[in-house]
Amino acid sequence: MSMHVVLEGFEDRSLRSKVELYWHEKAHRIERFLKGYPSDVYELRLTVHASHKGAQNWWYEARGVVRLPTGTLVAHREGEDPVALIDQIVDNLVRQTRRHRELVRKDYLYKRKNRAKQDLVAAEPLLSQDKARGRQHDFFRLLRPLLNFLSDHARRELRILEIEGAIHPGEVSVGDLLDEVLNRAWHQYSQRPERVPLYVWLTQLLHEVIDDWIKQEPRPHVSLETSVLESVQDLPVHDIQVGEDEWWAALLGYSETLTLEDLVPGCDSTPRWEELEPSEQREQILQLVRRLPRGQRQALLLSAVEDMDLAEIAMLQDRPEEEIRKDIDQARRQLREWLEHDRQIQPLSAGSDVEAPELTGAQ
Repeated sequence: MSMHVVLEGFEDRSLRSKVELYWHEKAHRIERFLKGYPSDVYELRLTVHASHKGAQNWWYEARGVVRLPTGTLVAHREGEDPVALIDQIVDNLVRQTRRHRELVRKDYLYKRKNRAKQDLVAAEPLLSQDKARGRQHDFFRLLRPLLNFLSDHARRELRILEIEGAIHPGEVSVGDLLDEVLNRAWHQYSQRPERVPLYVWLTQLLHEVIDDWIKQEPRPHVSLETSVLESVQDLPVHDIQVGEDEWWAALLGYSETLTLEDLVPGCDSTPRWEELEPSEQREQILQLVRRLPRGQRQALLLSAVEDMDLAEIAMLQDRPEEEIRKDIDQARRQLREWLEHDRQIQPLSAGSDVEAPELTGAQ
């Protein structure tokens, strides 16, 4: 990280030192939201100009700048107290940085999901050809890398089931789940409804696998034939493809990010919430989401996080669009109610099996 402080016109050296030290003390609030960026690609700068205002009073103009590979954020304040100006600038830059990260994240995820859909559309004729000619290995080799678009959704669904106690922690992996989806896709491909997009159908298979597995005891880890598994085991599960302008995306953890803003737009977080690490925030969100009825929860996640429209979710869940809409609205209202009643969120380690405290208003 590059941090610069430029102080112009200060005659009082003690005040000059005080301002510089105070900036370094407060700047860590901004740095918390820059975790993930390599330290050598962003810059924090404070510039303060001091000038006389009248015979004895002084006037200060302060400007804070955050330069990122994804944009530049600026805050400007003027007043008679340079220390107070720093507080105002830091508050402003923290809000801007949070919002900027969220916008960049959403833009990246939107592009990534669209690219995944386009890749599946392009592969569909070849998959149909492989199935018609009985070329299972070719089918698996083509489709397996394209299933990466399901990885985050699968991870969230498995974690929720672990929290609920439906499966044991670590009992089923994302790779196990995607392998079974791949296997079912081969066996059921000829019966796939033509009106259902391939990525919706594959998501539906994922849910079917989960439903079947939680009913079985003991549960299988992989159902692919050994010969087939050996042919695809070298293919990565989380092969995040980014363009030249998106090299930073994987570093920022965008593939696993789940935020309150995703689920409840406009929801105000508390200072205590902001103190949690991203992994702890994700865990708290999942603790809340898992309390929703399953169909309602899945509709909300598919809409807010997986960017599916109502028609696609309706096809996946075999329910009317209006029912899906009402479920999503109701889920958001319920989450907002729980969040408004729970103002004392406690840190929770990622992967913890400790039950989240009951929230006032929960049903």
